Amino acid sequence: MVRGGGRMNNLWDHTGAAGAGYAQPSPLVAESELNLATSLLRKEAPRWPRLSEPEMVRHYTNLSRRNFGIDTGFYPLGSCTMKHNPRVNEVIAQMPGICDVHPHQPEHHLQGLLSIFHEMQHMLAVCAGMDEVTLQPVAGAQGEFTAVRCIQEYFRERGEAQRTRIVVPDSAHGTNPASAAMAGFEIVEVPSTEDGRIDLQALEAVLDDTIAAMMITNPNTLGLFETDIAAAAELVHGVGGQMYYDGANFNAIIGRTSPGLMGFDAVHYNLHKTFSQPHGGGGPGSGPLGVKA
Repeated sequence: MVRGGGRMNNLWDHTGAAGAGYAQPSPLVAESELNLATSLLRKEAPRWPRLSEPEMVRHYTNLSRRNFGIDTGFYPLGSCTMKHNPRVNEVIAQMPGICDVHPHQPEHHLQGLLSIFHEMQHMLAVCAGMDEVTLQPVAGAQGEFTAVRCIQEYFRERGEAQRTRIVVPDSAHGTNPASAAMAGFEIVEVPSTEDGRIDLQALEAVLDDTIAAMMITNPNTLGLFETDIAAAAELVHGVGGQMYYDGANFNAIIGRTSPGLMGFDAVHYNLHKTFSQPHGGGGPGSGPLGVKA
């Protein structure tokens, strides 16, 4: 249905005048010269939609009016930050030297883009107070999973295979427990206090040498800054665990403080939330990972 109560048909249901919407050139080879096998021949004419340009424009304009997004209203996307991206940045991202490169091009063709990546890694590291950044993860949840796997391998190298549990506050981003579970960890949920922040006493009660890390979003999914985050990091580090920062709401604090200053060991960035990478149909964008050395 479209606004006003009218029904919107599928494009394939449009049957205008014969030949409308497409122009088929005259064949270069006579049909008798093709000599195609019968199995390759159509039994009936192709069912192409017959649409004029105005009909096509109206169809997609009506579709766009059914959609709700950042361009049509406030976008309260649950637990994360969705914002306006300046259109000039979209233009930059569509420059041929950026969007038309091919992964099989020789490296000497890609030096400009690789230089952008290199500088970007450094900028992201500075923003979050990390030492190194990888741009490999292609979405925020993949950045999370990459971080969890890095933490897992870190403890395996140290011979601490008993660290099989990850603490996830009930105010953390929803993908945190999923990423940890996919890596084989047991999830330990810690409740919030009445003011919506992490309960330090409850956190301390679950900490021991089986804890690999705590995954937390700050500000949390309630939009509240975790004022006791440094104390929480000290508790987790006290039992040898790692601190992981989910960057879903990083854009609320960037330039004011950093996850590194709060005591985090790993950070994933949502470039479409904190910065202005184009949204892939509303999200996600790339999810780089930063780590402390």
